[in-house]
Amino acid sequence: MKTQAAFGARMQVIVIVSMIVSFALIIQTANMTLYWIGLLLLIVSALSQMAFGNMPPTADFKEGRKIMIIAYTIVACVFGLGILLAPVLIKIGR
Repeated sequence: MKTQAAFGARMQVIVIVSMIVSFALIIQTANMTLYWIGLLLLIVSALSQMAFGNMPPTADFKEGRKIMIIAYTIVACVFGLGILLAPVLIKIGR
């Protein structure tokens, strides 16, 4: 009987492999387009790692989706606050 890994465990492996591939694309020196693809893949992988790194390996798809939504919402709020507060902080610094 073949057992299939849970959604959380599979996604953690996929994120780690995508990070390794993105590093390989970034360190190559032959093609600038591959560099940019690697850089974008690294950004997506790093943001995904925040969600999947906090997900139990036994999580199913439904639980995984819930954790992903929460993590991406937190990341969006932090980026949003940074964008909104940057002008205020610049004025304070002058």
